[in-house]
Amino acid sequence: MAVEIRLRSVDELISALPVGARIVASPGCGAPTTILESLDRIAEPTQQLSLYSGLQLSYPYIDAVKTGRLKYSTWHVMPEIRDLVDNNSVSYIPARASEVPSLLKQWQIDTAFLRVSPPDQNGLVSLGPTGSYPIEAALTCATIIAEIDENVPFTIGNQFPASRITYFVESTSSMAIYNLGQPTPVSSQIANTVLEMIPDGATLQIGIGAIPEAITEAISQSDRKRLRFVGMGSDTMIEIAELGKLASDKDFAAIFAVELMGTSKIMKFAHNNPLVNVVSSLRGHSVNLLSSIPLFHSINSAVEVDLTGQINAESVGKRQISGVGGSADYIETAYQSNGGRRITVLQSTAKGSTKSSIVPQLGFGSTVSIPRSLAEIVVTEFGAVDLRGKNVRERASALISIAHPDFRESLEQQLDT
Repeated sequence: MAVEIRLRSVDELISALPVGARIVASPGCGAPTTILESLDRIAEPTQQLSLYSGLQLSYPYIDAVKTGRLKYSTWHVMPEIRDLVDNNSVSYIPARASEVPSLLKQWQIDTAFLRVSPPDQNGLVSLGPTGSYPIEAALTCATIIAEIDENVPFTIGNQFPASRITYFVESTSSMAIYNLGQPTPVSSQIANTVLEMIPDGATLQIGIGAIPEAITEAISQSDRKRLRFVGMGSDTMIEIAELGKLASDKDFAAIFAVELMGTSKIMKFAHNNPLVNVVSSLRGHSVNLLSSIPLFHSINSAVEVDLTGQINAESVGKRQISGVGGSADYIETAYQSNGGRRITVLQSTAKGSTKSSIVPQLGFGSTVSIPRSLAEIVVTEFGAVDLRGKNVRERASALISIAHPDFRESLEQQLDT
């Protein structure tokens, strides 16, 4: 079914947005950068526009936010906007990823900014690297402005009818890319420790960051097989697929992602590839659905862990540096999965090795991202401890054993006071 694409001027469309429009924009590598750049140029205070989004790799609309021409709210904080969150120029929403689709209705979102593939022969477009909340916005928002980009892969799981799109605009900006960091000796040591805990046939949810990415790299060089990845798809997973190490069954794709975070390499690999599904958070963050998978291993990084096992993964004191994301959903999934494991990884020190990441108690303003009742395995470069079934003092002793040696005596002294 042929779809007629009539391109409109993006600046004219932004100018014509109704007063008080409430907008949601696709995140990550699927960000509609052309539209967001226009929003930065054109938005006026009289329009009273509000923008919502998750993780962004760049913020081309930030001048409009700083000058008060645009209100911006987010549930994931990246370095570029941390100061703006601190001074309340950007609003932070502590929301689990699984909750965001329903929150779009609560926030009365009426407009979606998307980046999409050209329509296929059936009149469908794909959101390419993103599913999460944009696919829900695409199916529910009254107004959809989409930049059409021939480089967006046609991925399985996040297609919708092109007829849902109110206006098409030409994409004049490249897709955002996410380059994985190079492993360090510390991240590699932690990765090798985690690798020992991963059996054949495991389903792995591996978060974003230097240590999780080192774990994915270690897996690619290991002999593990029949693996599945949930949550995020990355470039490294292509090598794992090419080596024949991925699982194959009819219920879940081998890479069952809500976001693809990488370069053109993962985008080309995912194009019309049944090994890769990019799905809504209603599926990709669903505890009820995913906990039916045995051996679900949730692996996420943290900022600090206190001696009772409380995990802070998103703030330094009161300063928000990240977000809840899907970690709470996936930890709950692993808790309910038969043979599942909940693994928290962190370097033993912070601030140039001047501060221990294992702390007596979380500081004033620090976030309890994961309660101690859900903490299980904690890993630093000095080893791994299992907190299950341990009383509070036993937990403290275990965690001190994997703290940096320079801080163990101090932690012991504070434990005894």
